Amino acid sequence: MHLSLAPGSEPNPHALAALSKAGESYAIIASQDIVDVRGVKLWARDQPVTAALQQRLMERRLKQPIEVCLQAEGGVTLFTLMHDLQELFESQSPLAPALKPWAPVLVAQLRQIPLHSVAQLLLTTAAATRPATLSHAVCGMALAGAMVASREGSHHDIRLAMLGGLLHDIGEVYINPLYLDYAQALDIIGHKHLVVHPRVAQMLLCGLTDYPAALGQAVAEHHERLDRSGYPARLSGEAVSRLGRVLAVVEVTLGSLCASHAPLTRASFALRVVPGEFDPQWAAFICDAAHEASEDFAGDAQPIASTLAAQLADIDHQLAEAHQLALELHEQRRTSTITDVVTDALRRLDRLRVAWNALGLWGVSANDAAPSERLELELAESELRQRMRAFHRECLLLSEGLTEAEKFRLSPLWQGLLDAS
Repeated sequence: MHLSLAPGSEPNPHALAALSKAGESYAIIASQDIVDVRGVKLWARDQPVTAALQQRLMERRLKQPIEVCLQAEGGVTLFTLMHDLQELFESQSPLAPALKPWAPVLVAQLRQIPLHSVAQLLLTTAAATRPATLSHAVCGMALAGAMVASREGSHHDIRLAMLGGLLHDIGEVYINPLYLDYAQALDIIGHKHLVVHPRVAQMLLCGLTDYPAALGQAVAEHHERLDRSGYPARLSGEAVSRLGRVLAVVEVTLGSLCASHAPLTRASFALRVVPGEFDPQWAAFICDAAHEASEDFAGDAQPIASTLAAQLADIDHQLAEAHQLALELHEQRRTSTITDVVTDALRRLDRLRVAWNALGLWGVSANDAAPSERLELELAESELRQRMRAFHRECLLLSEGLTEAEKFRLSPLWQGLLDAS
């Protein structure tokens, strides 16, 4: 992937295609002449963006990044964001009751937020090409702001949090859409494409806007986890900024809102299931919201408890086998690289075992499970399998520097977990 963030760069093809498509719905014009590195004018100032621009700029190195050469005259503005924010407060969103107490603060601070032209352009582009991303961004803006306000954050901190929630996914404009609108878990190739979008967003915010560097850092961290199980940098503990911890909780919560029943309960469970992944200070906002919501646990078509119990037993067996194999490989210490892979695998597996033990699901009767217990079984099965898939991808990434023989020796470590998930 390449980005048009410096003189002499080619525009990112996915972003260029998205910008061209956005020009069909909104007034996006050239705010200056678009010129290549040889001084050849490719697009005139004040000329609207059309499909022809995409063809004209392909494989051309530009004197200035394309993002600073274009301006969205319509689309997403502070006025439209204010309208969307107020609609959110009055909507049927599961988050609305938790956000409403902070509505006056959020509305007042939104009025003070500077929406940089590059941010406006990319939000408008995202709204035109993948409309659901705008509601995701507005929910993220409101939730991040409310979380910081609930901890008596300063007005500056609240505005920065709102910007973080609003802009955390703008890097997705630069990702192949095939890897964004996926229905199943991504394979390693797809994961490699998707995993860079937080870093892309940071580069955009730090390289092309005048927003504080802390905003770009936090946006880069919104998929990090405090136990080093996140991406793209696999940070841990204090290496993750305060706002980055907020945005990590925001991202998980928003991902649960599409659930057909008990979305806040699902988000609360996801934030607590593996101890040490998320900052409890910020996770508490969602856990409290879930408690206050008193959601219906019955659901529409939950699997029967006995089936879920069997699936969880299978996960437990696979975790135990993988852990035993990791211990054996660790004791052999064949090469330093293998040792690094296995050491990391042991750490991740130990954390999953801690999560498993903390659940105490062996006390649930498959035949007499209450709706809330059945939901917990379902959530445990889903969350643990998700983390097993992440573990599998991480092992593949860490082992890329190994020889084929070494990979073959290590493959049973994660293959069993993949089969189980």
